[in-house]
Amino acid sequence: MKDPHNHRTVGYGMIMVAASLTVIGLMYLAIGEDVLYADKIQRANTAHFEYCKDNNFGPDGCERFEVFVKWDECVANQDLESRECYLFRTYVESAIFEECRANRDIQSPQCQKYIDNIPTESEI
Repeated sequence: MKDPHNHRTVGYGMIMVAASLTVIGLMYLAIGEDVLYADKIQRANTAHFEYCKDNNFGPDGCERFEVFVKWDECVANQDLESRECYLFRTYVESAIFEECRANRDIQSPQCQKYIDNIPTESEI
């Protein structure tokens, strides 16, 4: 029969809670009064992206944004067949479905495979 008193398990749980509160306290001491710490990081990353975007992603450090540029091109062109866009196939299909759903298009060949998921006028 199991022991109904789980003192050891409760003790481990209390240690975990104390450890997490300690980590939170140490983070507060490290960051201090800078309440906009994360905002500054986000603004710096956005500024770097805009710099890379203005220079056609050519300078050093801009290579990491090439994936997002390719994703944007694949979704904009609704490219399902090319090898470069294979990684983004799910996103492209989602964009096509959303366009078919928004326009309630059930006639075009591209929207035919989504016909069961698109609500008709009577279903709305």
